[in-house]
Amino acid sequence: METNVQTSQNAVIVANKESSMRRLLNIIGIFIFGGLALTNVTSPLPSSNYTKEFMLFIVGSAITYYLMVNIYFIGQLGRKLVFTMLILLGCFSMFMIFYLSTNPITH
Repeated sequence: METNVQTSQNAVIVANKESSMRRLLNIIGIFIFGGLALTNVTSPLPSSNYTKEFMLFIVGSAITYYLMVNIYFIGQLGRKLVFTMLILLGCFSMFMIFYLSTNPITH
């Protein structure tokens, strides 16, 4: 009887880090915006107008988040575009802080 000896072959599994990070950020987004939507069920807002505005905020934020996450992973140009959008969004937020502090809304 002869034995058939075979050498073991090392299989190298290469995971694409960008696709796994993209998937992770998309899943995190589901939990973030799903949790925000769930807060309306657990503690409802006093009027339907507030609820409508809250849901519009969640939808707008989710669209912005997913758009920026998926543009980021397109390539180098996408990353530059996302960083530019984040800088502009931060500058706009700073502008709104000073604008709203100097021009209060009367109720």
